[in-house]
Amino acid sequence: MNDNRDAGDGMKRVLIFIVLLTLCALSSISAQYSDSYDAAKLYRDESTRLLRHFNSSKLLSPGQEGFDVVYYKLDLKVTTSPHPNSLRGVVTMTARSVVDGLQSVTLDLMNALTVSSVRVGGVSVQFQQSPTLLSFPLNRSYLRGEIITVSVEYQGVPGTSGFGSFRFWTTSDGKPWVWTLSEPYGAKDWWPCKDHPTDKADSVDVWITCDSGLKAASQGTLVGIINNNDGTTTYRWQHRYPISTYLVSLAIAPYTELVDWWRYALLDSMLLVNYALPAQVSSARSSVSYTRSMLEIFSNLFGLYPFVREKYGHAQFGWSGGMEHQTLTSLGAFSENLIAHELAHQWFGDMITMRSWSDIWLNEGFATYSVALYREKAYGTPAYWEVMNREMENAKSAVGTLYVRDTSFVSSLFDPRLVYSKGATVLHMLRRVLGDSVFFVSLRRYASDPALRYGVASTADFQRVCEEASHRSLSYFFEQWVYGEGYPRYRFDWGSSAEGIGFRVELRIRQVVRSSSPVYFTMPIDFRISRMDRDTVVTFLNDQPQQVFTLVIPFVPLDIELDPFGWILKEVERTAVSVDEGQGDQISFALGQNYPNPFNGVTVIPLSLAERGRVRLEVFNLLGERIASIVPDHVFGPGTHLLQFSPDAETGRVIGSGVLFYRLSVNGRASDVRKMVYVR
Repeated sequence: MNDNRDAGDGMKRVLIFIVLLTLCALSSISAQYSDSYDAAKLYRDESTRLLRHFNSSKLLSPGQEGFDVVYYKLDLKVTTSPHPNSLRGVVTMTARSVVDGLQSVTLDLMNALTVSSVRVGGVSVQFQQSPTLLSFPLNRSYLRGEIITVSVEYQGVPGTSGFGSFRFWTTSDGKPWVWTLSEPYGAKDWWPCKDHPTDKADSVDVWITCDSGLKAASQGTLVGIINNNDGTTTYRWQHRYPISTYLVSLAIAPYTELVDWWRYALLDSMLLVNYALPAQVSSARSSVSYTRSMLEIFSNLFGLYPFVREKYGHAQFGWSGGMEHQTLTSLGAFSENLIAHELAHQWFGDMITMRSWSDIWLNEGFATYSVALYREKAYGTPAYWEVMNREMENAKSAVGTLYVRDTSFVSSLFDPRLVYSKGATVLHMLRRVLGDSVFFVSLRRYASDPALRYGVASTADFQRVCEEASHRSLSYFFEQWVYGEGYPRYRFDWGSSAEGIGFRVELRIRQVVRSSSPVYFTMPIDFRISRMDRDTVVTFLNDQPQQVFTLVIPFVPLDIELDPFGWILKEVERTAVSVDEGQGDQISFALGQNYPNPFNGVTVIPLSLAERGRVRLEVFNLLGERIASIVPDHVFGPGTHLLQFSPDAETGRVIGSGVLFYRLSVNGRASDVRKMVYVR
């Protein structure tokens, strides 16, 4: 039994505090903020934000539990060649104490940058820098709910980690080029912050001063361009949505700025902007049409683009891939699938950010799968399967659990086979488990859930939304595919016999799983039962390591396929089993694929018997007509037998090119069927 009384009492205290805080908010605090900061934003949706912090505070690093960030202002001066590369900055943080008696604050900052001063509430305080942290006392003790304003002045040449963090670069023609890529842990390489995804600031301003021959881009809306009359220009960017630290970015270069618009309502449009270097201007301009299409498709699937009051755009940077910086994706090239992936992140990764890095698949798996959804809507169902067949093949070589247990290695967090391909594959399989209608309702509800929207989410949160939408437990699915390892290897066989006016079909499955968790996989499995002129699809829930399913159909089956459409990450080994009518003993056998195939003249058909049995091997055309009996009725001993087939010799007539079927029956009951292609 789980006793939640302490948590419940704590929640009540938070709610009481929210009421008291709201009564005194406007009269006591609004004067403490920069003119560029919307003080009213601090109190908007206050209860949701505080409760979100209450629920996730246990995930925060030691020394940072006592405060909740609500605002950052980055005032940065970036110096590039011909002068020595350097960064000078003043970062202002507004935070709220979430404990009584808060007396100190710790921020993340690498000591490659030198701090010259720290001010709290306008008062200078002593500080201490360690290799990765900046710690300092507050100017007084702060009660729960009180606002803290901190200003840190620093300078230096930022280091780089992960995929780049902060890079001084040059263009192909030798011009300065500066860009950032902070995911996962690189924000502290270039600015002091509380660098944890659970603590989103409600708002951020990014002011960038650079050489006047360059342009500087960042999050949100460009509210001012100031000529400083000293050869530098300041770009003032304002972003009024919650944002995680790793999604804050800057990009500086001699960009060409391409401006366009996306009409998302009859009377409303949103700015689309691309910042491109000269060699990519044409590509950037042509990307606008399909970016609009993606915005339409994703808005229809997930809800309206989440930052529609500001913009969406791209800034070219020096890394080969892309990074979903909020409202301004960074791109190495303006390619269609890359743009679709990064745009989808604006919903899944930016608006809803993973609660901890262990759940990074909620970002990358969703974005990868969204490429398949985009292509399905834009180009049709085959385009969807083209993407997913590739991702599922990659996922087969994934190692470990989709929930990343060791988040200390960047390579583990961004394993393309695991986090991207298997993450997308899990959503693909969930679509089959839930059915299209419920699956897409689940995605839209997830994106609009008030507890998650503009906040953070875990796998458990996504599971909860799917269960509420489907009215069913999905614990088995998430336990095996997210927290478990590997995928099933199905050993599958079938047999049929006449029963009344129909045919009784017996399907037999045995799973081979190469991990201890799960021991076996539970999944609904489709079976397509067919003969030449007709087929039917049936679905059974496979929830045991060995299982037999039976049904009666109105026609004799010639072929049965397991998961014919490719919804399950799996491997299939098809075998066959016959039942001896006289003794009731099972005889294992296997029918192999003919070789060569396609063939001209003669082909070889292999079959194997575990023990002595009576064999019949027949050939049929596409109309279901029997055209040859290779073995009309003969007893074979145990072992592998190689049988030759020549269409013209066996039939005594000329057989045209085309698809033929060969069917093996053992002891008159069970059978297996395979296709071969004859070319004259």
